[in-house]
Amino acid sequence: MPIPKNFVYYLWWRTTASGIAQKGSIRVEGTDIHYRYYGNGSPVLLLHGGLSHRLSWFSQVSWLVESGRKVILIDSRGHGDSGLGDNALSYRLLAADAVHILDQLDIQQTDVIGWSDGANTALFLARYWPQRVGKVVAISGNFDPSGIKPEAQEDNNIRSSGLSYWLKRWWTGAGEQFLELEDKIKHLWQNGPKLEADDLRGITTPIMVIIGEHDLIKLTHAHDMAALLPQGQLEIIQDGGHTTLMTHAPQINQLISKFLTIPNINGTKQP
Repeated sequence: MPIPKNFVYYLWWRTTASGIAQKGSIRVEGTDIHYRYYGNGSPVLLLHGGLSHRLSWFSQVSWLVESGRKVILIDSRGHGDSGLGDNALSYRLLAADAVHILDQLDIQQTDVIGWSDGANTALFLARYWPQRVGKVVAISGNFDPSGIKPEAQEDNNIRSSGLSYWLKRWWTGAGEQFLELEDKIKHLWQNGPKLEADDLRGITTPIMVIIGEHDLIKLTHAHDMAALLPQGQLEIIQDGGHTTLMTHAPQINQLISKFLTIPNINGTKQP
């Protein structure tokens, strides 16, 4: 598969003044959670999916910064530079980690864009910390394990050898703790999130639900989510799967731009 042009642009952008990140970490619940941020202006928090890390946002970070937003990226527990800790993973724990980072950066309220597990975490932020959230873009998320297609729940753990193992180690940034992380993430997917219909009805935050036509999340589940949210709206990416923020970045970025009222700068600007 050819390297996407927007990834090449992202790598180039990271070497420029606007692409130099401020970095930090905070000790939470027995481990260090790392974050970085770019730019100034109104904040937007990006929450990546399980078994990936902050690099998954390569199609969004640069144009968001160039449009005048302060972009905050968190490596969730066990991913990237963050420690895994001894606690079982839960979406409420991941949301609480994000709140601690916002406190550290003295950010009282932020828009949130979450993908997959990051979208689920964003729902928990909107449910339990509504005063900290402006608008939410929830890409390929679910509010209950029943929303995941059966094939995505199959126990196909990667063992400690082979190309897939080394690629996953790299993509998650987890290094030697990858297998432990994978076990905890699989348990998280099988047991959560568990938000009830009344939980979603109680979320007054404006939320745009985005799902791929061929996503790992059931289309009926996404419809239900958007319908239950008082200020929910649904967008379906035609021919998209679970990784539309990378494979269908122009469409995703246009939707983000319109919903958050952000100048798009074409979404995938090239040098």
